[in-house]
This record gives sequence, C-alpha cells and structure tokens, in this order.
Amino acid sequence: MTEKLQDIDYDIDKLPPMPLIATRMVELISSSRSSAEELAKVVSGDPAISARVLKIANSSFYSMARQVKTLSTAIVILGERTLRNLVMAASIRGMHGKFGDMEQRLWEDSMTCALGSRFLARSLRVGDPEEAFIAGLFRHIGRTVLNNQDPDTYRDLVTQHQRCGAEMLALEKAKFEINHAELGAAVLHHWQLSDTIATVALRHHDKDLATIEDSEARNLTAIANIASEFPLMLGIFGPYKDDVDLEDLPGAKLLGLDADRLEELFEEFSEVFEENRDDFLS
Repeated sequence: MTEKLQDIDYDIDKLPPMPLIATRMVELISSSRSSAEELAKVVSGDPAISARVLKIANSSFYSMARQVKTLSTAIVILGERTLRNLVMAASIRGMHGKFGDMEQRLWEDSMTCALGSRFLARSLRVGDPEEAFIAGLFRHIGRTVLNNQDPDTYRDLVTQHQRCGAEMLALEKAKFEINHAELGAAVLHHWQLSDTIATVALRHHDKDLATIEDSEARNLTAIANIASEFPLMLGIFGPYKDDVDLEDLPGAKLLGLDADRLEELFEEFSEVFEENRDDFLS
C-alpha cells in the first residue's frame, strides 16, 4: 500500500461490502476452474445485471461482428476480464440504499467515466483498457458511499458545488471529515482491489500527477483525470459544460495531449456514446 493510502483514517466498520455478485465473479475468475458456463451461471442469477451486460456487449462500443444472445457467448467473445468489468459496473448501480435522481446521476457519471477511460486507454495506447475501465468506474465510489450515508446532506453539497463553484473535496471534508477521494481509496482497499485502482480514486483530482511513483498508476490516473470531464461535457452530471479546457487538465499535460488531439478524442467518444447512450445508462 502506498504511503498516502496508509494515511487514510476511517472506521472500517462503516465501509460497504463489495456487491455479492461482483465478489463471486472475482473469485471465480481468479480460480483456475472457471469456465464460460460457470461464469454465465453466476451472472444469470441476477436478471437485471444479465440484461445490462448483454445490452452493452451488443453496443457498437464493443464492435461485435454479430448479435450476442447468450451470456456464455458474450464471455467467449468479450473475455473474462471485460465480463468482470461489466458485472462490476452493473453491480454498483445496485449499491444505493434507494434509487432516485441523485443515485441515477452518480451511476451515469461512473459509467460514462469508465467507458471514457477505456476508450482513451485504447486510443492512446496508454495502460490496460480494462484496468482503465475499472479505474474510471470506481474513481467516484466514495461519492456513492457518502450519498448512502446521508443523502439529503450530500444532495445539498452537490447543489452548492454546482451553483457556487465551491470545491467538492473541501465541502465533503468539512461535513464528513473525509472527502470522496480518500473514502473511495479506503473502500477499494477494503474490497482488496489493487493499489493502482485505489490510487486513481485517491489522486484523480490532484494538480500534479507526476508525483505518483508507480508508472501504471500514474498513467491510469491521468486517463481518469481526463475522462472525469466527459460526464460534464455530455450533460450527465449537471448542465452541459462546453467550456471545459481539457488541455489544461493535469492528465492531458502528463500525457502530452494538445487541444486538437483532445477535441478529436472527445468527438469520437461522444459519437459512439450518444449512439449507445440508452444501452450504457439504462
């Protein structure tokens, strides 16, 4: 564990468990005895998750040559790691104690960033696209946990942030004594996900990403830092923002991306995203 992760002080009893189906999926994939049929059996135990996995598998984002009708076929074509990621994404949608407008927005924000991170990693050939997906998916898991603990308070903080431009990390720290980045890293460590993924959650808002020592974590954090703006630019979390200066982001500076290249990447992603928006976010 990195020194910054060790410094996070939070009551472990308050941390949520990993969703059961995600736990079973990780365990099975880690086992040498896993097969497409066994994996499909686990996923099919939750019809809602099964439907979401098949919807996304059949989207143009994954470029299937033919329609995928069964989970076992999806697993063979997509691979176990991609399936794990889609199950993880579908699982966190069900983590909320209730599911209203704020919870929908948090889910859409996470899913959009996950897809954007995977797209950027593939397009730029920076890092592992599947790890980038997980990194983007969980970079705001701390927001989900805080919202579950006190939804009325968290809704007020989001309103303050959007109306007044108040810094979200500072608002959270003042109210909860921990911000979503710190809490997210603690949750991911508690779930025994990699230090790399936890580092992305902890550091994706940092102004200087070059200080991240591990090169894989540094690159994935840069990717997530850029993809974090995509939900705002697509009107996912709040009103559309068409004045985002992607070139000025720490992630863009670290990866040496200029304004023209960033605009090209975003336009390409947004075209695929809008084409499959209902499948991604339903």
